[in-house]
Amino acid sequence: MSATSARNTGAGAATLERPRGRAPACLVAAAAALLLPWRVGAAPQRAAVQLDYRRAPGAERCPGGALLREEMARQLGYDPVEPAADLQASALVFRGPGREMHATMELHDAEGAVTWSRHLVAYNDDCRELVMNMALSLRVALDPSLRVQPAPAPVATWAPEPAPPFEAEAAAPVPPAGPELRLGVAAAAVFGVLQDTTPGTALHVALRYPSFSIGLEGHVQWPAAMTIDRQPVLTWLAAANAVPCSQVRHLFACAFVSLGVATTSSAVVELVDTSSFWLATGPRAGIEMPFSDRVAIQVYGDIVLRLSELRIETPEAVLWVPPSVGGLVGVRVDFRVAGRREAPAPRAALARGTGAPH
Repeated sequence: MSATSARNTGAGAATLERPRGRAPACLVAAAAALLLPWRVGAAPQRAAVQLDYRRAPGAERCPGGALLREEMARQLGYDPVEPAADLQASALVFRGPGREMHATMELHDAEGAVTWSRHLVAYNDDCRELVMNMALSLRVALDPSLRVQPAPAPVATWAPEPAPPFEAEAAAPVPPAGPELRLGVAAAAVFGVLQDTTPGTALHVALRYPSFSIGLEGHVQWPAAMTIDRQPVLTWLAAANAVPCSQVRHLFACAFVSLGVATTSSAVVELVDTSSFWLATGPRAGIEMPFSDRVAIQVYGDIVLRLSELRIETPEAVLWVPPSVGGLVGVRVDFRVAGRREAPAPRAALARGTGAPH
């Protein structure tokens, strides 16, 4: 074999052996390049949202917002609630007719526009089940992987008119058709009005709105006695009270005007003007503790400012003049006779040709 042939044969052998050493490294680099985007894209997106959860009057026994947040975190695998998030979720729970419990929910973007809304109903008076369903709906709304993607639009040879943007009405209860009618029975201890501290009773009727009420009371203060020459002199009071009140959750503040008559009598002592006109006013404040949808107990106190003249006198002398300021501490049991009926919230209005949001 010639030297040239030997050189050519050696060069060819070297050329064939060199790719064998580099082939695995190329395959590893190609696999890494293909797998790297897949691994980066596999990390799930996390939603962040502000949560505003409220309970309307009549739904105080429903679970608080902590249960809704806990259930959302359990279903998503992380807690999505962040106070500084751009997306805001608002939820309202309120009572409907009968044993229905309603919930309305909305999602607002950073500009305040409504991007999603839902209305849920529980017909068995089970607020906990309602809150669980609220968490499931919010999870579907927040998790991008669960959203239904719209079908691709068909290819058209002409340019279609742009569809109007999606608009959603505010998912809130329809304003109530009328007030509640409340009837109540009260017992009170009255001091500084007549000669002694005595009990009083009252019958109460009121028209109750969400934030205020207008009431009318029939009040009777039991006879108070004083002794003149070992002879009893009795005075009792009957009055009608007009009571407008303002309410914030379980607290209320009122102003009352009392109009009536105070009557004094004695079997032996001669009295002048046994009947006196009664006029008084003053503030009232208290707290209401609901026991059910139809029964509540109120504990309240009055400051009684007497405006009319009241005195007990004989032809010879004035026996007693009450102070100009008195007080009252009472307890009242209220019964709801007829209540407001809140209709379900309006559903979101969709533009023609669009699908329902999830």
